[in-house]
Amino acid sequence: MWRKLVCGLVLVAFVGLQFAQSLTCFSCNSPQSCQSPSSQVCNNATANATGDWLRSIHSDVLDTAGSNSFKCMNLTYFIAANSSKMAEILGCFHQSIPVCSLTLNATNSASWAKNCKTCDWDNCNRNPAGTFSKSTVTMIASVLALLLAKLRL
Repeated sequence: MWRKLVCGLVLVAFVGLQFAQSLTCFSCNSPQSCQSPSSQVCNNATANATGDWLRSIHSDVLDTAGSNSFKCMNLTYFIAANSSKMAEILGCFHQSIPVCSLTLNATNSASWAKNCKTCDWDNCNRNPAGTFSKSTVTMIASVLALLLAKLRL
């Protein structure tokens, strides 16, 4: 009985640990810096910095004083005719800002096309190849807990 309880608690600890930690996103603010982005923990300061950058090329970014709801984003603007990247940003943002629906300033809106993705798990805002998602970690933890329970019985 106690062994099953301990195995269950270990499983809960593995799964719960991912939710207890803060969201971490890749961060960069130009096509050059996005070649090798850094990693940042989301908080009001990092999300506000992203909002400031968004205001530099968009006309309708909401001013968010602060929140505890963050997401990661990957926003790239390019010239459709030749796929040349004009602007790129990866980072944390306040969930209340509709990043993928923002309106470009009139200067750039005619010739730029957009590729935008948002997500809400660690380091999800870059090419996901070679990274573990939350579901992968949960599946591995479940299999390990099951194996431990079977071996102990």
